[in-house]
Amino acid sequence: MEDCGSSNMANVDETDRAILTALRGNSRQAYVDLAKVVGVSERTIRTRVRRLEEEGIIRGYTIRETGIGLTALVRMKVGPGVEIGSLAGEFANWKGVESVYEISGEADLVAVVHVDDTVSLRELLDRMWLAAPAEIASTTTELVLEQY
Repeated sequence: MEDCGSSNMANVDETDRAILTALRGNSRQAYVDLAKVVGVSERTIRTRVRRLEEEGIIRGYTIRETGIGLTALVRMKVGPGVEIGSLAGEFANWKGVESVYEISGEADLVAVVHVDDTVSLRELLDRMWLAAPAEIASTTTELVLEQY
């Protein structure tokens, strides 16, 4: 399995970061407009975005509509000796999981999830526990109330 961790981050330069920042604000903007915002040619934008997609830095374009569904942060503490990257990689491919981050602090992982309702959230949490009962020591789930 290919490592999508820190090795990709080393390939991201100042121009890539500017592109990613602009895409976070509006992922649907035309390349010509994105080029103006970033201050490079449209060809550079096309080349860079394609490379960022191929390297897995840009993994998808998400639609989120206000008032539809729930967004939650699922913080997970894993047990000793657990391969965090493998566990995160498994969860990251699940429907409803936008991304999984390895973090510092009391938790080891945080998953950003989008589900239809609390029943769907419960089902996703149950699925996580059933998939890795010996690996997950505890979870804490926080609902997103507002996105800015």
